[in-house]
Amino acid sequence: MRVIPIPLRFSNAYLVIDQHAILVDAGFPGDADAIMRAIARAGLTPSDITLLVHTHGHIDHVGATAVLQQRLGVPTMIHQADAPNLMSGTNGVIKPRNLEARLVAAMLVKPFDAVTPDIMLTDETSLQAYGVDGRIIFTPGHTKGSLSLLLANGEAIVGDVMMGGWFGGTILPHYPNYHYFVDDWDDVNRSIARLLAVAPSRWYVGHGGPLAYAHVARAFAQPRTR
Repeated sequence: MRVIPIPLRFSNAYLVIDQHAILVDAGFPGDADAIMRAIARAGLTPSDITLLVHTHGHIDHVGATAVLQQRLGVPTMIHQADAPNLMSGTNGVIKPRNLEARLVAAMLVKPFDAVTPDIMLTDETSLQAYGVDGRIIFTPGHTKGSLSLLLANGEAIVGDVMMGGWFGGTILPHYPNYHYFVDDWDDVNRSIARLLAVAPSRWYVGHGGPLAYAHVARAFAQPRTR
């Protein structure tokens, strides 16, 4: 199993390659070409991709979904709680936690091409049907429908449950940090605690990263509430 990061303009997407391959997240509007190039560089063709799964429903993770759905011809998956964002082409309510976050929010509050997802998750699920040895768990807090992928190689893709560093991961990208936006502090701290209990060796995040387990455990030893 391999996890291949796809650094994009405002976020990271990921390829998970096992018996088959899945794409995790779809970047900002206009990122489809970069993702298709990354698929080709990995030695894959569109027919090798079996699923596009979204860690949550913000524009920098679902913005190119409509184009990618056409080019890849794969089912799209998202948690039911974040599906309205994808279906309406909006971010929903976002809650910035500091001044830097408010500045970022001004860039993110934009419409994008709406998509009706093929699969709206209401239960945690295995990825075996898509040729990947792993499972999806629910990790709300950043959004109500945030989810994470736990992979059989001991690694995890956690979306925006947390981020690496500051300024979108451009400064100290391997330092674990709370994301700019927190929908519910209790939920995000519970989600981080749940992931820590699983103890992934490497944490792939939506911005910056990857993060090491020991660094995450140390950074979140004392949960914050604002």
